[in-house]
Amino acid sequence: MALSTKHYLSADACTMAQWVRDGDVTPRALLDMAMQRARALQTRTGAISQWLDPVALDCLDALPPRATLAGVPFLVKDLGAALAGGRGLASCRHLAQHAPVDTQDSTLMARFKAGGLVPFGKTTVPEFGLNLSTEPAIGPVCRNPWNPARSAGGSSGGSAAAVAAGIVPMAHATDAAGSIRVPAAACGLVGLKPGRGTVPQGPQYNNLLGGLASELVLSRSVRDSAAAWDLVRVRGLQHSVGPRTLDTPALKRIALLDLPPQGVPQDGQWAGAAHAAARRLEGAGHRLSLLDSRRLEEACALSMQAFDVFGSRRAAAAVQALQPAAQDMECISWAAAHRGRSLSALDHVNAEISVARCGALLDVLWEEFDLILSPALAQPIPLLGQLPTTGTGQDLAAWQAHLQRFTDLAPYSALANVSGCPAIVVPHGQARDGMPLAIQIMAPLGGEDLLLAVAAFFETEAPWPQLAPMAYV
Repeated sequence: MALSTKHYLSADACTMAQWVRDGDVTPRALLDMAMQRARALQTRTGAISQWLDPVALDCLDALPPRATLAGVPFLVKDLGAALAGGRGLASCRHLAQHAPVDTQDSTLMARFKAGGLVPFGKTTVPEFGLNLSTEPAIGPVCRNPWNPARSAGGSSGGSAAAVAAGIVPMAHATDAAGSIRVPAAACGLVGLKPGRGTVPQGPQYNNLLGGLASELVLSRSVRDSAAAWDLVRVRGLQHSVGPRTLDTPALKRIALLDLPPQGVPQDGQWAGAAHAAARRLEGAGHRLSLLDSRRLEEACALSMQAFDVFGSRRAAAAVQALQPAAQDMECISWAAAHRGRSLSALDHVNAEISVARCGALLDVLWEEFDLILSPALAQPIPLLGQLPTTGTGQDLAAWQAHLQRFTDLAPYSALANVSGCPAIVVPHGQARDGMPLAIQIMAPLGGEDLLLAVAAFFETEAPWPQLAPMAYV
């Protein structure tokens, strides 16, 4: 089969891999199409921060031909899992000048490659991942393929933009306070954040953040996220060729969390998406109950306290190790480092206790419910410039204001990271301005397969557009 743009855009990763296994398309043809699209759309998306053509060609030479995702073009977030032949820059000017080339794949990246994925570049992130929008000072600015005036989310914004624009069918992403799920919501994608300890982070362990961070992919189809999950999860590795079937979930007790914590403003369209999703589940026989947001206020507060400590301590450690010049880091990174240096050992211990308490508070709810459904965001997808990281000041007040912007946009994102629970975002409807709407579903530890099954239910009952309009430009 001659690979046309139309064919390429019509396929998810599992379909592309089947083409390769059947001999209909060569991995090189898929790679060439992805690279062509990436370069053609770069000025419109700002999705790519590093081009790694030699890495891709090496992967083609070592490609396992019968792997689950054999020959699928792939992009790696420039934060988290190390990729041999790439550099870990995290959109930091200092690292762009001084970071060495990585000589070893992380365990996660090795599993991605063993599954047949072919990385050819790294995707744009906000500096050190410290924003829910991807607009690093050193560039490129990452634009939402649904509306280039809006953010693609963060910190996996480059990965989200690349998938939504049809550059690749899936891309690596990481999540320490919503960085998989916020871009998924912003760009109309599937974003599964696995539970704590379920995805390997060695051998460098350079993205732990006190156990808050998790890594997987952003994708356009639920079965692609399931395939990636099966490739990399620590236990129960799947070795099947081709995608597995996602069974219809048994009837569950589902809590609808339709309001954010007290004091956080809510956009009615996002709440409406959650209510519409709840009605679909109820119509399928699941038992729905309204969950009072006050029952989660303490857990949400603990979540942001923990992220404050672990995120700012990580920034302080980076400054201590790198010794950057004043102009080589953004204001918000300096503000985070300033906060981190001010913290004591007792503050760190209390943050660890916050993590434990948050998990315990969620455990009480898991006695009553099997899943918690909520809007993915509380506010419209931000315009570029609404979540600044420069010109903000470099003190504690600037950092606290920045964290408040996190809470106002995605009030329930950090809750999943700090409690350790898995959570998934799936598209559900569109806003009046044509931008995607989305829902978040959380499950107890070990609930990733259940989340994927429920997401597959929505994919069937309320299918979403697979690509943003920019994909067809």
